[in-house]
Amino acid sequence: MDRSTGTGAALRGLARPTVVDWLKEIAGVVGPSEALLAWSRATLATGLHGTALTPAQMRVVGERLAADATDPRLRLAVRSCLLRLRVHGALETTKGAPR
Repeated sequence: MDRSTGTGAALRGLARPTVVDWLKEIAGVVGPSEALLAWSRATLATGLHGTALTPAQMRVVGERLAADATDPRLRLAVRSCLLRLRVHGALETTKGAPR
């Protein structure tokens, strides 16, 4: 692989987080039923549905989910997902090999 081209995220082997990634992460903390229920409430409140959300849409749903969470474990899992999304976005703006 030519390490002088591509984004910093791709060069580091980081794929953009997806809705499915987030649901798996959240379900690992609070269980699948609670994860789907919380996610469904956030998508209903934001009007953003489906699994093909853009990073900006995922951020909106995630922020709503974190704000509405009463379970600290759920809130922490969602904030972790939001942080990963921000890190990936920042690395996407970089070019070339990591220094």
